[in-house]
Amino acid sequence: MKKANGRNGARPREPKSKSNGNGNGNGNGYNKYGVCSKCEKETILTEHHIWKRSVWGPNDCTVFLCRDCHDELERKVRIMENMILRLFMFCYEALYYDFMNGEEELNDEHIMKICFGGLEEIKKSVTESIELEEDWAIKRMQNKVSLKKIEE
Repeated sequence: MKKANGRNGARPREPKSKSNGNGNGNGNGYNKYGVCSKCEKETILTEHHIWKRSVWGPNDCTVFLCRDCHDELERKVRIMENMILRLFMFCYEALYYDFMNGEEELNDEHIMKICFGGLEEIKKSVTESIELEEDWAIKRMQNKVSLKKIEE
């Protein structure tokens, strides 16, 4: 059965690397000397996947950072992920309700509907909190298209 991320079951594990540069045997094995993309310090670099491998699988969307910059970025990523999850509290409640009441089969399609419902709740909440008209996003996009036509 396909999961919500589009993959069948667990993805095959990538072979473990020998080192990540700090000698503990964890990581992706990139431990070459170079210049950090953030602080420009010459040191051993760590490859950071901008798109998390645990979510999107193996990918080439990477940046090379020193250990300090990489760790700082990972802390920021964890903060962001927690904020995103908090925005979707509605989804957790909806899934729990549907699970407990057994009204529909909780397949991936149903869970996706819950997620879209969560997006609508977030949009409604943001729109109300800053007093925007309900279709503000559509009007903004139409305005951008109109401006492009004027420029041409």
